Amino acid sequence: MDNSAVYISYVITEIFCILFSAGIIFKANRNVGTDLQMRHFRGMALFFIIYLISDSWWALGQGGLIPFNRTLNKAANAVGLVAVALLTLGWCIFVIYRIDQNKTRNMKLLIRLYYAAAIVDILIIISSVFTGFYFYVDENDIFRFGDGYFLHLLFIVVQLFGSGIYSFVQSFSNKQVKLKKEYRLPLLFIIIPTAAAVLEGILPVCPIVPLGIYLPIQLAFLEIQSSEIYSDALTGLNNRRRMEMFLQDMIHNASDENPFRIHMIDVNDFKQVNDKFGHIAGDRALQLVADALRNVSDKLHGFCARYGGDEFVLIVSGEAKVQELIQNEVKSMRESCADLLPQLTVCTGSAVCRSGAMTATQLIAKADEQLYIQKEIYHGRKKMAENAG
Repeated sequence: MDNSAVYISYVITEIFCILFSAGIIFKANRNVGTDLQMRHFRGMALFFIIYLISDSWWALGQGGLIPFNRTLNKAANAVGLVAVALLTLGWCIFVIYRIDQNKTRNMKLLIRLYYAAAIVDILIIISSVFTGFYFYVDENDIFRFGDGYFLHLLFIVVQLFGSGIYSFVQSFSNKQVKLKKEYRLPLLFIIIPTAAAVLEGILPVCPIVPLGIYLPIQLAFLEIQSSEIYSDALTGLNNRRRMEMFLQDMIHNASDENPFRIHMIDVNDFKQVNDKFGHIAGDRALQLVADALRNVSDKLHGFCARYGGDEFVLIVSGEAKVQELIQNEVKSMRESCADLLPQLTVCTGSAVCRSGAMTATQLIAKADEQLYIQKEIYHGRKKMAENAG
């Protein structure tokens, strides 16, 4: 294979990365995250495309496929390095906004440090066109890294490492399994590109680094998209759509030897909570019940979701006393915010599935019927207590 053919294959790979990255930009909207988060994510993907275009331009020039000279060589590589600095900044800011949406003082300070590092790096890149500090073009018009290129790598690595570690540490304080996984994804933006850079050093003129950057972007986007599609916005639990998919799988595998039970859970007197204490307290009550349900689900290795309104679903194997477990969790959590919330109790109704012949609708209807019975018992006891008082 001649020299030009090698560079053509290089450019073709980068064109595919450009097309796929453009698709991510168009799909990264408010349905996937907040406007602020997605603006930085789209910016990162855009600068990645600019990097790919400049790198493809350089490859075509080096392969003798387009007119190329020393000035164009320097310009292509300067644009590429600036794009890398900006895509790194976009990724790090996105990670920070994704994790900490409250704009704390530490968060603002961290963002300023990232912007300062990016500005310094970019200024050195531009000056290197004339000084050769980061890079230069030799007498044969071949691009070479300068003695100070390690400083550019240091800027990139420190920023990525900082956001990755920050995100990883935050994952331990979050109870949601999906978010734990998402918070650990930024580590891939350190591991994969670093491994790709090492491989490209061994196999020159192979577009391994572009692929190494694209892969974590794609993985992060898919994980975030999945999280937003199948998560309840208020509680962070699985939503009804995800529950119905999970329930279908459970029914398909159900048998006498492998039964499972679905529990419908309802917050007692929730309308009164909203009417008396306001919707903010009502939302906090739902979040507290969701946290309690999540803890019970983790203990029982089950699956929990918000069904709608003040109704929740828990799917588990075995015959655990779910209502008692949930109520104990709710009581324990409420003690930390008793001044904000009224007394919270829940009712549950359940149905067991031992056959794949059942439908999800039938199973939910049976559990809902049992829930209705328990609600009637609850209201009857409450009325008797009020009359006795």
